[in-house]
Amino acid sequence: MTVYVNNKEYCFADGVTIADAIVQIDGIPTSGIAIALNNEVVPNTLWNETHLSDGDKLTIIKAFYGG
Repeated sequence: MTVYVNNKEYCFADGVTIADAIVQIDGIPTSGIAIALNNEVVPNTLWNETHLSDGDKLTIIKAFYGG
């Protein structure tokens, strides 16, 4: 299935969760990030339970310090 992560196309097996997907993408940290699925924020406590569907759009935002 095709899932868009920050507007880039990725192919994953059916039934993949958000947690599975972020581990499979090089360069994405597993902490210090926020994830929205189809424009709705998903708490990190639900990443292991939230399954993705073909055409879903994930937006991943990395927290950083500064000012």
